[in-house]
Amino acid sequence: MIQRMMKVWREWKVKHMKNKLSKWWFLVVLAIPFLLMLCLHIGIALGNYFGININVPNVDASTWFIFCGSYLGGTMTLAGVMLTLRHERNIHQYEKSMDSIEKEKDALGKAICDLNVFAPSTLYQQFNSLYITSKGYDPAEVAAIRQQLSEEMRKINALKLETMFFTDIYAMTAGCSACKKPCRIQSILPEFQKIYEKVGSKLFELLQIVDAYVVVSVSNALYQALITNCQQSNKRHQALGQPPEYSEAEIEIHKSKIIDIEPQRENLLALMNEVSKYNQNEIQQLSALAREYIATKQQNAYKKCFHGKED
Repeated sequence: MIQRMMKVWREWKVKHMKNKLSKWWFLVVLAIPFLLMLCLHIGIALGNYFGININVPNVDASTWFIFCGSYLGGTMTLAGVMLTLRHERNIHQYEKSMDSIEKEKDALGKAICDLNVFAPSTLYQQFNSLYITSKGYDPAEVAAIRQQLSEEMRKINALKLETMFFTDIYAMTAGCSACKKPCRIQSILPEFQKIYEKVGSKLFELLQIVDAYVVVSVSNALYQALITNCQQSNKRHQALGQPPEYSEAEIEIHKSKIIDIEPQRENLLALMNEVSKYNQNEIQQLSALAREYIATKQQNAYKKCFHGKED
């Protein structure tokens, strides 16, 4: 981050020095004929009053006036050409900046839209709708649910990385320190980062909790299926007048491995309800901040290219 700050400062300093040199160079070129005219008058005055002739032989005042007029005409033409070229360069730079900002706008839109706050509740409901057989849950169906949960968690991590690499929304606010008039971007960046981190972290945490709930539920269903099978087997043996195949101690061992998931389920429902409200609050705030950020960058690009300001 410190290296980036130093790089921004060096780039601004170099550009500022180039602008200063360009202005001084133009003023010097423009002032040369007037200096020559002054030297001419000094030379004429020395010749008339002191007999000292420092002018070029056979070159009189009219010749100097013609030369200076031609020089000024050429200088003004050159200045016009330079201004035209500079304007065209500014237009090209502005179009390039706008293209970059447009790409950043698309990346930010994707980063916000892909924060699926309803994914945890959707996958939770899909799991609860699975049919429980006499052997518990179907392993293939459970694996599919857990794969979707892992994919959603991977997507959240990928979104943050893409947002960091393909936009400047995670850039240091000190990157604007070289501006003469600091703009709203300095306050937008930390505000956006804070909300985006909050939503992303909460979603990731909730998906992990759903995954843990699935694991415990599958384990409970498996032990419940074992208990049911043991009890049914004992009933069959009793009907045939045979001793039970499984003792009550063995059945109790299976029962002891069943975890009470009701507190976990209630906590999960409360968290899903909390996260679902992000769509009306935090997601809307992120969208508003992103729009303001893009609009400010567009204004800054215009001012920088056509007014020479570093806002």
